[in-house]
Amino acid sequence: MPEPSAPAAAARPSGAALWLERMKLAVRVMFFIELGMLLVLLPWTPLWTNNSLLSTHLSLREWLNLGFVRGAMSGLGLVNIWFGIYEAVHYRET
Repeated sequence: MPEPSAPAAAARPSGAALWLERMKLAVRVMFFIELGMLLVLLPWTPLWTNNSLLSTHLSLREWLNLGFVRGAMSGLGLVNIWFGIYEAVHYRET
């Protein structure tokens, strides 16, 4: 014979667990939005074009300076920003 289920109040998380989930959400949202802003803006700055790490890899440097690569990076940044906002708006407490 199956045991009766526990009351609904026992299944609710404690206040500390609820705040921990909220903090994890806030960190995740900030991470995605900041990463997205970086990816949107960085390809169009001199830091992207005058990168000393790519000075020995000229073919890779030329490829990264192409407009469609820069646009793809900016598009990926917009997706990150959208994902961060989506997570914030669709958050549901358990």
